[in-house]
Amino acid sequence: MIREELQHLAIDIDQLHPHPRNVRQGDVGAISESLRIHGQYRTIVYQQSTNRILAGNHTWKAAKALGWKQIAATPVICDDDQALRILLADNKANDLATYDEAELIELLKDIAISEKKLEGTLFDENDLDTLLQEEIPEPPTPDTTITQPTCPTCAQPLVCNQCQSNDLA
Repeated sequence: MIREELQHLAIDIDQLHPHPRNVRQGDVGAISESLRIHGQYRTIVYQQSTNRILAGNHTWKAAKALGWKQIAATPVICDDDQALRILLADNKANDLATYDEAELIELLKDIAISEKKLEGTLFDENDLDTLLQEEIPEPPTPDTTITQPTCPTCAQPLVCNQCQSNDLA
């Protein structure tokens, strides 16, 4: 189901086609779960001249698998070269994203105690358990600091130029 706020962007799902040069491997099952629970909350982006999907190839596949007849989509006017660059940039930007793990753990813990638990987050209890185990700090290692020999007269490192002693006895 397309969310109400995107309905004005709905087009026939068969009007669009996955880009044949999309090298990204997406999790259609996970995306299907998100679509089933939340509906479509962002648009597919496609090259207007070819109707090839530039961003959202796997969302489109998930919607097709769910039997949707329409999908919300936004056209981009660009040539084929720029289309490939947009396709790659969208995928790479996603790869470069990371989590603040401490904040993620807190957020997941907060949501996990709600009535719906972690439903609709694509995280499960095992994910949270794994994050919590990784959060446990390693036990401290013994101090391996090497202390430098000091001058017995003035306690300066090695041979001291400030005192008269060269005796490091």
